[in-house]
Amino acid sequence: MVNQLPLLVFPQAKTIPPPVGRGFPSSKPHFPGHGRQAERLEAQLAELQSGFEQYKAEISGAVAGLEPETVLVIEIAGRVDDFKQAVESVGLEWLGEWDIDDIDPDDDFYEIKSKGEKSAKKVTGRLFLSLVNEDGLHNLMSLWQKWKEKKTLPTGMTKWRDVFNQIVLIRRWGIEETLGESGMLNRWRDIFDSVEPDQKIRFQIELFYRSNPEKRKKNETDVVGLLQLIGGRTLGAFIDIEEIAFHAVKAELPANNIRLLLQEIASAVTIDIQLFNFSGVMYFRPTGQALTTTEEGEGQNVEFRDDLPTLPPVAAILDGVPNLQHDALKDKLLFDDPENLAGEYLPGERKHGTSMASLVVHGELPQGTSQPLSHLVYHCPIMQPDHDSLGRNEHMPDDIFFEDRIYRAVRRMFEGEGSTPAQAPGVKIINLSIGDSERPFIHTPSPWARLLDWLSWKYRVLFCVSAGNFSDDIELAMSSIDFSALSDEEKTDYVLKHIEQQLSERRLLSPAESINALTIGALHADDSGEYYQGPRTDLLPHSALFSPASRFGHGFRRSIKPEIYFPGGRQLYKTPPQNSGRIYKIDPSIGAPGQQVAWDSNQPGELSKTVHTRGTSNATALATRSGIRIYDVLQTLQVTHGEQIPDGLIAVLIKALLVHGAKHDEQAKVTLSAAIKTPANSRKIKEVLGRYIGYGAVDIERALTCTEQRGTVLGCGEIKANEVHEYRFPLPPALASRKDWRRLVVTLAWFTPINPDHRNLREAKLELSSHSKWDEIPLKLTRQDADHHQVHRGTVQHEILESEKLISAYQDGEHILLHVTCKADATHSLDDIIPYGLAVTLEVKEGIDIPIYQEIRARIRPQVAVSTSSGNK
Repeated sequence: MVNQLPLLVFPQAKTIPPPVGRGFPSSKPHFPGHGRQAERLEAQLAELQSGFEQYKAEISGAVAGLEPETVLVIEIAGRVDDFKQAVESVGLEWLGEWDIDDIDPDDDFYEIKSKGEKSAKKVTGRLFLSLVNEDGLHNLMSLWQKWKEKKTLPTGMTKWRDVFNQIVLIRRWGIEETLGESGMLNRWRDIFDSVEPDQKIRFQIELFYRSNPEKRKKNETDVVGLLQLIGGRTLGAFIDIEEIAFHAVKAELPANNIRLLLQEIASAVTIDIQLFNFSGVMYFRPTGQALTTTEEGEGQNVEFRDDLPTLPPVAAILDGVPNLQHDALKDKLLFDDPENLAGEYLPGERKHGTSMASLVVHGELPQGTSQPLSHLVYHCPIMQPDHDSLGRNEHMPDDIFFEDRIYRAVRRMFEGEGSTPAQAPGVKIINLSIGDSERPFIHTPSPWARLLDWLSWKYRVLFCVSAGNFSDDIELAMSSIDFSALSDEEKTDYVLKHIEQQLSERRLLSPAESINALTIGALHADDSGEYYQGPRTDLLPHSALFSPASRFGHGFRRSIKPEIYFPGGRQLYKTPPQNSGRIYKIDPSIGAPGQQVAWDSNQPGELSKTVHTRGTSNATALATRSGIRIYDVLQTLQVTHGEQIPDGLIAVLIKALLVHGAKHDEQAKVTLSAAIKTPANSRKIKEVLGRYIGYGAVDIERALTCTEQRGTVLGCGEIKANEVHEYRFPLPPALASRKDWRRLVVTLAWFTPINPDHRNLREAKLELSSHSKWDEIPLKLTRQDADHHQVHRGTVQHEILESEKLISAYQDGEHILLHVTCKADATHSLDDIIPYGLAVTLEVKEGIDIPIYQEIRARIRPQVAVSTSSGNK
């Protein structure tokens, strides 16, 4: 057995001067000449003006005090930085911006190749949103006239010159965004055949976030009035969270009015229902999402160990209500139910909360032999049964916001509520194994994701979030009899190619795009062993690949999401009728394969039932369990080995170590590359692979211990903007001048404040680098796995470097100098101090007689506190 050794800790980092700035100017796409651009914009601006005048006439007298305003959408090719001030100087109200990368090239706008030729690839650019009233529109047209006549623009407005040069499209925000982009239009079309005319249809209204509180209140008044005008009403109070720029309300309308809207859209006539023209509305969205569960059944009894936790909680679960009396969970949870949601459940309905708690507390349950945690787990329910649905599935009620329940639950955890003190202030990890099936990630993070980002920063806590399940049918282009005749390798290749064609349908589910959270994907793997096949098909018979029911990235700004993968159970599909059948439906069986979990029985007194389940929810719960194990290792380092790790840096160090154990499985990478690599994507194949497998599957044991041939050193700290923290990683003398295979793994994780007003959202950008290029240091390393640009787009940088080249000669006492740098991103002035965690591992193959661990340990100078400042923000 390999001797397990404790992790090592860097001395406190040295702060050094930042390097002299370097970089390359970004390339610009081709723009049309001034004359051609003036011709293009003339028609667009004329249409904008006439549309505004028509809207002004339509709302006259609709609701008292309703002002004629419209949201202006400006799409440009290329980039124009710091445009906000120029927008406001014209009298427009800035609402936001985001990057776009899907502008179709034409003769006017196109990317330019290195030799100056026209490229056929999509053009990148930006989209600006601003609110314009009559005066603002007049000022804009005046500026446009000056630009058209090539006159000098007034001081403070010269950015408009660049914008006019680069505008692809200028228009009003309209129905295609408020109803189309959110999926609301299609949803309403789908349900109306079965809806009675007087039935009430519920939905969510998300408003543009106005910086002025009085204007937000005015928008609320206008929305209430516009709803009342057509027989509608709001459901509860508006939600207004300034820190994430979220302003919304739940509402309902008679079905007949929505049917009238659909008819008007279908016939391309002017929309007469002013609620749907109101400039304050950003999106109409579905409401009241439900969790999908496995089929009904009782499962099998398992005997559980009696070990009881003796330590306070360091992890929390936000989910449905669990069965607290189940043998797997009794006295193992700190249950906090401020809204008495447990009273909403009937026996047998506490399924999801029970199974998630089971996986966090026990892991998988092969024959009930797992080791339960030594910590209590804090469990706060946020879901409840849907009394109006046939299956009473757990859901978020129509009149409740996900954001509100989660915000209150987390605040109660750390600060308390009213006279109730903080319920679990020591929590470092929060498990969120739920997502919004109606809100796949498109281009900007959802309010729910932004909320997790802000809470993570505020309380220095790590959220582990599920990527979301793809529960749709899979329709293959061959019959089931032909598919069954393929070898496992051929089946895998065929299904991977099919999945590649439906990536847009497999986007992450909100809030999985959260930038501070770790997003967890599901591997097609479990510990259930052999199973009865029956009329079921394994579409992806490869245990090192993702589950066929998992969703994929990219994340925000094409960052790596999901970052890591844990086993989520082997998901089988119902075999369609032979010869003609091509459609495979998810098999919801409670039998194997899958992950064995505790289950809430319908029968009184049955408190030891288990079933098999699958999905990204399961994988996320296992990630949370692994995070608790990391916490215990960090505590041991402090108590037993005298290391000093500030409490305020524990969560971010857990984040770093969870990712540190991740790596692409080589066979999975080869199989996936063979299926999806083409001449068109070969140059970016690492980024393409990252969309499917992130940083890879986690081997948590590698993150918890060292061996004689593998040494891991930890660091953590708090860094300011434009600072550089230097760590000195000692080079083992025994490696010098050898040609042995070696691997260096470096992982940097941080929590960032957010700026929801900025297209980048992330205020702090950290980066880990070596003082020289990786292939120029004595170990002569080459990057593996992740794309070296993509690793810098989120809040985790994880790089694996390997080599078998001859190592340079070096002297005992030489180091690899590792630099952690901090720069402002979505802000001009980063005033906050940023917490980060660092893990660095050097290894050679086990059995090679090189004492890597001992040589690193001997050369890490006498330990001091990792950081002298900590605490919650």
